[in-house]
Amino acid sequence: MILNDIVRRNMAPKPWAEGEKIPWSDPDFSRRMLKEHLTQEHDAASRRTPTIKKHVRWIHKSILLGQPSRILDLGCGPGLYASALTALGHECRGIDFSPASIAYAKKHAPDGCSYTLADVRTAEFGSGYDLVMFIYGELNVFKLSDTRKIFEKAWKALKPEGRILLEISTYNAIEQIGNQPPTWYCSPGGLFSDTPHLCLMESFWNEAKSIATERYFIVDLDSGDIYRYASSSQAYDEKSIKSILRRIGFKKVQIHPSLTGMDEIGSDDFMVVTAIK
Repeated sequence: MILNDIVRRNMAPKPWAEGEKIPWSDPDFSRRMLKEHLTQEHDAASRRTPTIKKHVRWIHKSILLGQPSRILDLGCGPGLYASALTALGHECRGIDFSPASIAYAKKHAPDGCSYTLADVRTAEFGSGYDLVMFIYGELNVFKLSDTRKIFEKAWKALKPEGRILLEISTYNAIEQIGNQPPTWYCSPGGLFSDTPHLCLMESFWNEAKSIATERYFIVDLDSGDIYRYASSSQAYDEKSIKSILRRIGFKKVQIHPSLTGMDEIGSDDFMVVTAIK
């Protein structure tokens, strides 16, 4: 890209038209993202260890009733939840399309825990699971048609009376992303590049379709090369997500305040949903 491409950019991008999502499957992106997953300085990619431990305890006691279970963790990242659940006596399988995260997860996997490098939209889930989980707002980045397919595969993968556990970004959280003002920053190296770069960011909110789109222009300060990335997120309210799950066949759809079962700081940004096959 050249600077003129930025000046003449489309000021009303169609959702997902400029990219399915930021390419975390790219080896370099994946390597840089893994660092963000593992840091204990913030919760931007994965939660910090004390929070994960609280969530795992709630899943173990309240969702699985302390019984040894087979779990499928979709969008598992470096396996921080799956490995912790395996340590409590469960058998876990994680699926993620980030090569660095899956390599890390496999290296640190305890017995009874396995990981697959694949896109959850096309991956084979298998069958016989007591729980399928998809947490930390990962579901929002998929088109509605893909979300339905993921739910259908999850339903087939579950045993009778098996559960699905979702943690979805709330409608308000996605709407706020779409209405963020343009901003920029300079970095000596970070998530988008190992080298010094300028990042220009802007967001768009599609009210009719309830979709936020974020666009990033990365300017390499050494070469002057410009790269564009984009990511869209679908917003859901309680009514819409319940309707989708029920149409697929799930029953007893419930909304929970957080992954600890209680109101927490920051829990307003997420909606925790469980349902039974």
